[in-house]
Amino acid sequence: MRKFKDDLYTNAGLENLIENIVLQELYDFAQTTKNKQSKEFCVCWICLADVAAIVLNESKPYYCSNFIDKGENNDYLIKFRSEVHERIVKAFETVKKNPHHEI
Repeated sequence: MRKFKDDLYTNAGLENLIENIVLQELYDFAQTTKNKQSKEFCVCWICLADVAAIVLNESKPYYCSNFIDKGENNDYLIKFRSEVHERIVKAFETVKKNPHHEI
């Protein structure tokens, strides 16, 4: 099963474009937060994983199966970036209220 999955992702270009956007936006948000003097949100791996899970569960997946399809819906994906940013902030607020680690 593992090889089959790897082949689909590697050889056929199967990819969830929404997951890529969520993770890129989360990375950018975390980097910005790390560079601020006063950190409003914890950006440890536990909190980042919780935020990613929340945002990905709220987002409809958008799979493409080859490299040609990946550039066809740029307008939708650009619009989705701003929605993802808003979801990330809300998810961080949720995680901050109930973190899965000691503060």
